This record gives sequence, structure tokens and C-alpha cells, in this order.
Amino acid sequence: MSFLVLDFTYLEGRDGELLVKELTTVDFHSNRVSSYLFKRPYAWEEVPMFNARMNQLLTTGVIGLMVIYSELETVLHR
Repeated sequence: MSFLVLDFTYLEGRDGELLVKELTTVDFHSNRVSSYLFKRPYAWEEVPMFNARMNQLLTTGVIGLMVIYSELETVLHR
């Protein structure tokens, strides 16, 4: 399967690491678009206060089936 990442949204985690929040892909063979929402891998108390506040603003009201963060690599390999 050949796919292209169309879009992704990220949050800022510990020590400035980027955490993928949402990933959208398209499969070239089937023209199917898939979107994945990832649960945060740890509590906001573990990141600097400013980042935690910004992350909360970006995740407030998110509705949908969420994937555990450890599955990000699997999704990217698919």
C-alpha cells in the first residue's frame, strides 16, 4: 500500500518533543482517506505549564475514536 500523509496536528510534550495528536493519510490505490486521533501518552502535569495549557486548548472538545499513542509507529508503517 502506498500512502501519503496529508496532514497532522501535534502537541508539545516533555523537553519540547512533538506528540502527534491527529494524522490524516490517503491510500493511492483505493483513494481512501483515513484519520487517526491519538490519546496523549502521559498526563499534562508532566510537561511545562505553558505547554500543558496550550495542549489542553487544542484537545478540548475532541470527539472521535482515539488510538493509543504507542500505535503511532504501526499506523505509519501501514
